[in-house]
Amino acid sequence: MSVSVEINHKELKQMLSKVWQTKLSLNITGTVGIGKSVAVREYSEQLTIEENCEFIAWNEVDKDTKDKVMKNPKGKLVYLDIRLSQFDSTDLKGIPKIDADIILEWLIQNWLYCLTNPDVKAVIFFDEMNLAPPSVQASAYQIINDRCMGDVKLGDNVIIVSAGNSLEDKANVYDMAKPLCNRFIHATLLPPDVDDWGNWANKHGVDHRIIAYLQMKPDELFAFSPDSPENAFPTPRSWAKFVSPLIDGIDHNNKLFQKLVASAVGTGVAVTFTSWLRLQDTIDFNAILKNPKEIKKIDRIDMQFSLVAIICEWLKKNHNKQGCDTLIDMLEQLAPEFAILVLKNAVENYLTDLRKHFGTNSKWKKHMSQEYAKYLKD
Repeated sequence: MSVSVEINHKELKQMLSKVWQTKLSLNITGTVGIGKSVAVREYSEQLTIEENCEFIAWNEVDKDTKDKVMKNPKGKLVYLDIRLSQFDSTDLKGIPKIDADIILEWLIQNWLYCLTNPDVKAVIFFDEMNLAPPSVQASAYQIINDRCMGDVKLGDNVIIVSAGNSLEDKANVYDMAKPLCNRFIHATLLPPDVDDWGNWANKHGVDHRIIAYLQMKPDELFAFSPDSPENAFPTPRSWAKFVSPLIDGIDHNNKLFQKLVASAVGTGVAVTFTSWLRLQDTIDFNAILKNPKEIKKIDRIDMQFSLVAIICEWLKKNHNKQGCDTLIDMLEQLAPEFAILVLKNAVENYLTDLRKHFGTNSKWKKHMSQEYAKYLKD
């Protein structure tokens, strides 16, 4: 069982900042689907703001863009997602130059050539590193520790980060050899808690029904067992990347809805999620719109979470002046913890309208702004 210091997502970004400052190499271990890759990508994108650079995702741009970056990387930050499991042990070193005379020369891969430019700024991300067999991992020793490959040297503003699943998760991974371990600093990333994930999910357009449900059922954000016979199980990744787009535009009463959810997070969770959504059908939202004090009659916690999802859906088409006034009336009747959930969703999607219209509402200005105004700040 491998052991390293445990960190949360916020601490990971702080650690990545120190890695950028020191140019050390970091290895991140963690269970499946908790956002290791997303965290490194998002840190790299944030770094472009700090460094005043243009973000270049090397794996996603065309050949012309790559050629331009190789010729002149100034003002760019290159992010490279390298999967060593797709390499042979000799691939990093390159191939011999066929027309060489007496001195043997090597033709290296274009991304490695790009990283030798002294003006380049880059993040090399060896994702799923421990899926690669030991012989391939060993080929990365030199680039990780000595910051060179053969006779080519990385630029001074290049960092190396790797990530992999835990051995205990039965993910068909290889243990990292101790000499390679000693070329990294190490951290184990913990699954995100539901509040942190909810904030992230709001910012990234995850379906509000999922966010509200997981606030009520936080244990179902991540429920993975390597011994489970189910192929589908809930993780932060499966909720955001699979369930959210699958249910987009589909009503929970549609017969296909539950099967779509089950295909991504498993049958048991799909049944619970769908059943909870059907509680919305028992709430007379039109009556609430006419008289927000009707909210006080909803005393079941699960139905209050369901109401949050209804309000978030209603806001999609009603974030004008009249809608914002009605929203304030509803926020006044909601318990603070539920009002905050609604506001967080609204702020991420309609901040400009909220600032404009809330500022003219007398009820908001007189007493509610003291409690909730901080959510309208940048």
